[in-house]
Amino acid sequence: MRRQIVILVLLLLVAALLLLVNWSFPFTALWRVVEDSGHAPLFALLALSFIGWARARWPNRALRQYGFAAAAAAVLGALSELAQVPVGRDASWGDFVRDLLGTGIALTAFAAFDRRIALPRLARSALALIALAGVVWVALPMIEITRAYAYRTAIFPRLADFSDRRDSFWSRGSGARRTFQGGALIVDFVSEPFPGVAWFEPQPDWRGYQSLVIDVENPNDSPVQLTLRIHDREHSWEYADRFNRNIRLAPRERRVVVVPLDDVMRAPKGRTMDMGHITDVSLYRSEASGPSRMIVHALRLEKGNS
Repeated sequence: MRRQIVILVLLLLVAALLLLVNWSFPFTALWRVVEDSGHAPLFALLALSFIGWARARWPNRALRQYGFAAAAAAVLGALSELAQVPVGRDASWGDFVRDLLGTGIALTAFAAFDRRIALPRLARSALALIALAGVVWVALPMIEITRAYAYRTAIFPRLADFSDRRDSFWSRGSGARRTFQGGALIVDFVSEPFPGVAWFEPQPDWRGYQSLVIDVENPNDSPVQLTLRIHDREHSWEYADRFNRNIRLAPRERRVVVVPLDDVMRAPKGRTMDMGHITDVSLYRSEASGPSRMIVHALRLEKGNS
């Protein structure tokens, strides 16, 4: 029993460090998925430790063992979320659900192979399949983010392709609705002010390229004023600390806008843009009100003088 206690204490310490300390991880899509998905395996290990301790404490009371392990893990999950508020982090129902999911997967898998429980073979097989389905469900976000990064790498030096649903992973609308159609991105402005679209976390290393090319169209019957914004990982969120360029399109005009990357590099006041770590490209309507749509046909980097 002493070994079970030592393992449980160590896991509780690890859980406290991971869940309660306000770690400064990179603000990337990958780390967000890792942070969310990590709850399930962590609580799976805790649940197995709890049932190991309970088995040593009540060796012939299987129902009590499983009940204690499930209840202890659930209470710990709830407390860990509530305890994050004083250290400047937000309690999350989603994280708590992932804690319960990890607990359920672990105990279901354990029961499938637990010879101290009298279960028919069919029931054990069903439990094993349920646990396996849970593992697949937990792994899906990691699989999806891996595919998204592979896609981002495959299309480079295009920053967006507009022909694959994974393009939507790397962009988000702000006051705008995005539609992928015919190899283009249709952006409908649905709220005020300054609606648009941002390509967050593009392929970050732009060194070795000379131009950013944007093929953009104004399908409206009135002119539209757009602003292109680019910033790097050192961005202070001040206007002067990024690249800003206005693009005014006449009614029904489609234009290929070529932006020299030297201009981007020199844009921040008092420093140079880190061209090896670009983190955001945004295109938005920079007038408080105006036309309701823009169409982006291409967004790519080019070498040589354009």
